[in-house]
Amino acid sequence: MTERERFLAAFEGKATDRPPAYEQAFASDVASEILGREAHTGSVMLHYQEAVAAVKGPEAYRDFRKRMERDVVDLARALRLGAVAGPWTIGPPTKQVGEYEFLYGDPEGDWAVYRYDPDSGTYGPVQYNRKPAWRGREALKARVDEAWRGAEMWAEEEREEFTRHILHWRELVGEELEVLGRGAGLSVPLNEEWLTACALAPDLVGEYLDAQVERARQQLEAQAELGVRIVWGGGDLADNRGPIYGQRVFREIVLPRLKRIVGYAHKLGLKYVFRSDGDLWSIAEELFGKSGVDGYGEIDHDAGMRIPEVQERFPKLTCWGNVSSRLLRRGRPEQVKDAVRELIEKALPMGRWILGSSNTILPKTPVENVLAMYEAAGLI
Repeated sequence: MTERERFLAAFEGKATDRPPAYEQAFASDVASEILGREAHTGSVMLHYQEAVAAVKGPEAYRDFRKRMERDVVDLARALRLGAVAGPWTIGPPTKQVGEYEFLYGDPEGDWAVYRYDPDSGTYGPVQYNRKPAWRGREALKARVDEAWRGAEMWAEEEREEFTRHILHWRELVGEELEVLGRGAGLSVPLNEEWLTACALAPDLVGEYLDAQVERARQQLEAQAELGVRIVWGGGDLADNRGPIYGQRVFREIVLPRLKRIVGYAHKLGLKYVFRSDGDLWSIAEELFGKSGVDGYGEIDHDAGMRIPEVQERFPKLTCWGNVSSRLLRRGRPEQVKDAVRELIEKALPMGRWILGSSNTILPKTPVENVLAMYEAAGLI
C-alpha cells in the first residue's frame, strides 16, 4: 500500500501493516533541521516568517509562498505522510511596528499587534484596539451581523480563491498524497466577550454559530464538487478541565449546529473530522456519538484523552494523533518510541488510527524526538 492508501484505509476501518501518519502543523524550525535548509512549514512560527516576507514587498511574499509549498511537500515526502493540506497562514500584516512586532488590520479601525518571541518561537497578539471584552447585547449583535454578512457573501468573495487553493495543492502532490479539505469549522470564540455571551446572550451565540453553519455548508459543497473526501474541521472548545464554556452550552447550543454540518458533509459523501484538544470525556457521547462525526483529532494525551479508550466506546471513529506534544518537546527519544509502540499495539489493530502528535509539532521540539516517533512506526 502507498502511504496515501494507508491514510484512506484508516477512514474505512481497515487494519494496515503500519499506521499512516499526518501532521496538521509542523514548526518551521524543526522542519529546517529535518530538511537541512531553512524551511517554511507551519505553526505560529510560519506566521512570523510570513510577516517578515510580506513587509519586504509583493515579490518577496510570492517567493515565501513558493518556498512554503515546496517545503511542506518535501517534508511530507521525507516523513512518508499520507496526506497534506495547505498550512494555516494569516495573511500579510498592514505594517511592521517594531523589531518583532507587526500590526494587522486597519490602523484607524480594528487592529491587533502580533509579537514574535525568538526564545520560544511563539507569535501572537499582544495588543488590540478593541479587546474582546463584554460590551453588551448591541455590540455582540453587530458581531453576529458581521458573521452573517461574511457567510452570505462567501460565494461571491471567497469561493474562487478557496477552490483555487485546493486545486493548486492537488497539482503540487498529484496522486502521491491525499489533499484534505479545509474550513467548515464550528466554534465559539474562547475569549471574555463570547464566554460571557454564553451566559447572558445564548440566543446570539446560537445565531453566530448559525452563520458558521451556513458558511460551512457552502465550503462543503465547493469541496465535494472538487472530489475532496475528508474535511479537517471542528474547533477548539476545551482545556484539561473540560469544555471551557461548559457542558450545557455544548449540548444545547453547539451540538445541534454540529449535527447540521456533519449532515451536510454526509449528504455530499464527505467525511468530517472534528479537532479539539482538551478533556472531552464529559461530552464524548454527544461529540463522538450523537453528532455523527467521522473522525477526532488533536487527541490530547496530557488532558486524559487516550485513543484505545476512545476506540473502545466509539469503534467507528477514526482517531488522529495522541503522541503527547509535551513528551515530544521535553522527553527522550526512547520515551517517544515507547508511546508510539503502545499505540501500535493497542490502536493499530482497530484500523482507525493515524499517527501524529496530540496537536502540532511545536517550535523548539528536539528533532531527535520527532524522528523517533516516525522511526518507531517504521516510516523512516
